[in-house]
Amino acid sequence: MKRPFVVVISGYSGSGKSTLINALSNSLPSCVPMYFDDYASKGDFPEDIKSWVDYGGDPNVIKTPELKKHIIELINGNSVTLNKGNGWAKEYGISFDPVSVELHPSDYIILEEPFGNLREEVREFVDMVIYLDVRPEISLARRVYDLNKYLKNDPATLVHLLDHFLSDYLYGGVREMYHLNGIRVKENANLVVDTSGNLDEVARVVTKEIQKASKAL
Repeated sequence: MKRPFVVVISGYSGSGKSTLINALSNSLPSCVPMYFDDYASKGDFPEDIKSWVDYGGDPNVIKTPELKKHIIELINGNSVTLNKGNGWAKEYGISFDPVSVELHPSDYIILEEPFGNLREEVREFVDMVIYLDVRPEISLARRVYDLNKYLKNDPATLVHLLDHFLSDYLYGGVREMYHLNGIRVKENANLVVDTSGNLDEVARVVTKEIQKASKAL
């Protein structure tokens, strides 16, 4: 059996990673999407993110052993059961109903991984890194818009999440983390895509580039 082609999608929160991965799941034959936030939460990051960034922001301090295990199983042709996580929401006092999903072996693994191939846990499996390049103000606006869109019928939760997210972004080192990580990932990416425009067109371009790269492997 041919080894699956592993693609990492990276970029700021709000750069369009989830939207692009959803589109790729429909356009690529035999594709399994995987999301960093299903395996990591704020508690997996250094407590003082700003100090961590000031001292170099080594991405290898963030461990996701279950993600590595699932990638290996899928590469070896085995299905896995994922208990989807809530990303950073649970540290903000917000919880959602647990959901379990089955991930099945596929020709392509599309992984949302904010650190590209910089983390040793995933580096050995990655065949292609795609960085979604967008101005910070656009990504932040999209993030706030999405929170409002999906939680407008639950204003208490919306306000709570916005308060914590914007506080961390402005004063907790998250903005600096995005900036530093963006520079590093972009420098090492196989493909850099401007996602400030139409994401449908971006998906068409990226699909062709992934198929071309996988055939050349």
